[in-house]
Amino acid sequence: MNFEDYADQDAVGLARLIRTKAVSAREVTEVAIEAAEHLNPKLNALVMTNFENAREQVEKDLPDSPVSGAPFYLKDVNQFTSDMPTTFSSRFFEGASPRADSELVSRWRNAGLVILGKTNTPEFAEDFVCEPTFRGVTRNPWNPEVTTGGSSGGAGAAVASGMVPLAHGTDLGGSIRIPAACCGVFGLKPTTGLNPMGPYFMEFSNGFNSDHVLTRSVRDSAAALDQSAGPMPGSRYQIRPEVSSYLSALEEKLPQLRIGVSTSTPYGDAVGRNQAASVDKVSRLLADMGHQVEEYTYPSDLGLGSWMEDLWMVDVVYEIENRIKEVGREPLHQELEALTHYVRERVASLSAMDLYRARQGAHEASMQLIQSMIDYDLVLTPTLASDPIPVGYMDSRTENFDMETWGERGHAFAPFAYICNVSGQPAASLPVQLNEGEHPCAVQLAGHSGKDHLILQLAAQLEQELRWGRYHPPIWAGNL
Repeated sequence: MNFEDYADQDAVGLARLIRTKAVSAREVTEVAIEAAEHLNPKLNALVMTNFENAREQVEKDLPDSPVSGAPFYLKDVNQFTSDMPTTFSSRFFEGASPRADSELVSRWRNAGLVILGKTNTPEFAEDFVCEPTFRGVTRNPWNPEVTTGGSSGGAGAAVASGMVPLAHGTDLGGSIRIPAACCGVFGLKPTTGLNPMGPYFMEFSNGFNSDHVLTRSVRDSAAALDQSAGPMPGSRYQIRPEVSSYLSALEEKLPQLRIGVSTSTPYGDAVGRNQAASVDKVSRLLADMGHQVEEYTYPSDLGLGSWMEDLWMVDVVYEIENRIKEVGREPLHQELEALTHYVRERVASLSAMDLYRARQGAHEASMQLIQSMIDYDLVLTPTLASDPIPVGYMDSRTENFDMETWGERGHAFAPFAYICNVSGQPAASLPVQLNEGEHPCAVQLAGHSGKDHLILQLAAQLEQELRWGRYHPPIWAGNL
């Protein structure tokens, strides 16, 4: 198998070739390793390797699943693995010991995904970009001078460049969808609780976070969700899929859908020209497919405020406190970035009532948002409000960090994603190339809780029309 043949296949395609013995799992793994060795020096997407364990895995009988034998990367945050440490991209966690596999990692292993290593992320996955001090900037394969997006920026670059067909991402405020948009790939944030978070955590960010994968094809996302979705015994969330198979659901005929469309942000601001053009292009495609497309307006009284930050910041401090107990000392100043220092100070000032009010604020905003969408099956918006921002535009790391500036810039760049984390509803970013060969833009489809299959079904139809499997960046494994 050469690089072009490898990069042109998605995970389902590679698994099929392995299953029919057209190619061996060892051969696929070796090509993936070689692609990483060629491309990662340019991208800095991969921060840990697990190549020898991967080689051992593919010499054994692989499980029977639609993605079995496909190369895969984990993100260096939240999920734990028995064979690699989880450092949360923080220098304070350097030298951390591995832990037994998280439930989600076990499910991916049992599906036969071949874990080759871990991808880069901002410290504690807390930024809109992927530029950590600990391991450096991840570069965008479309344009190394602009961001890959955060926090799953390493995963976005790895998938977009063809290093792997799919990679793990986390999403507490858009961290799957923002990198998917910046890197021109597909990214679904599932319904909160559909993929398990245990056993180490009850939930992340007070229920804001959902883990899943970034992919180039919709069917890979659906196939991966088939392997991971469903409750873990003893967990708080007992969310079950509403379909027997997300992959099989892609073959079902969609009824006419009522789709709300907006190019104004939840704050009522306009978006960039390319973002508006992408929504217009997809809206026309949806109307041509027979769907009912109507103008949608976000409610003006969502009450979005600082309580959003309060709810995700607590998790960061929890992990730091655990690490302090483990190593028996406080972190040195240079072992944490400026935003993380701010987070520790902020959380220390919060009372139990502050956190209760924050949770109530999230509940009230969620009720307002979902009520505004109640008459629609899906809502279509841009994923981002502008083109990907330049590397260095966001500063969460240095002594020049200012929380107000950071928040304003981040929410102006990516205002559409995080509200779906507040509500817990599923949402996906779909790449849209306005002109052949150009850096793709992206649109977001948001649905109702449990209706992940509806987003995947419609996205699969749009994939056929937009043909984003042919969107190849200049830094691409198929060019090696």
